[in-house]
Amino acid sequence: HAGFLTAAAALARKYEDDGPHLIYLPERDFEMERFLADVMAVTGRCGRCVIAVSEGVQDSSGETIATKLAKEVKKDAHGNVQLSGTGALADLLTGQIKENTEINRVRGDTFGYLQRSFLGCVSDVDAREARAVGKYAVRFAADEDRDGTVTIHRTGEYAVEYRLSALEEVAGKTKLMADELIADSGTDVTAIFVDYLKPMLGSDMPEAHRLEAPTVAKVV
Repeated sequence: HAGFLTAAAALARKYEDDGPHLIYLPERDFEMERFLADVMAVTGRCGRCVIAVSEGVQDSSGETIATKLAKEVKKDAHGNVQLSGTGALADLLTGQIKENTEINRVRGDTFGYLQRSFLGCVSDVDAREARAVGKYAVRFAADEDRDGTVTIHRTGEYAVEYRLSALEEVAGKTKLMADELIADSGTDVTAIFVDYLKPMLGSDMPEAHRLEAPTVAKVV
């Protein structure tokens, strides 16, 4: 399980102290003690802490934290544990923060289908490429009569081409985030990742704003 989707939360930041302040990915080992220390440090510095956690985070043995919690582990056709939508990991982490720190107000949300279907944040680049995949699938099927799946390959600063890849080349395989995309702290992404992802957001993403009270001169 890769951390690309969770890592993308970093692009929601606009101001220096915006969240997510901490990002935890499957590509880095998850340690509960360090997690709690990170949360306390950020809360002490910012007065709050917004955390993005991949449901695929795992310990040093390679076992996902969510798997440890699940009483009945469901797997897909390729043997991968189905993590999305259970909410178990969010409940565990919020409980750990409440029990082991002085932070009392903690909320954990599991997005599930929200992250896949929220129409308010559709990338026009993503929509265009998704439609192109369908068109190329029809073309490959009609003209070449070959089995496979249409894959998108990035070229240049940002351009893509569509190819027909054999199913055995992609089925059951996961592309992980490269080390250069993850900050040395293990709890953030690098500028390289931001530059990699930005072109895919397109031109229709909503912009964050803040409400700030104007400074009023004191009248004596």
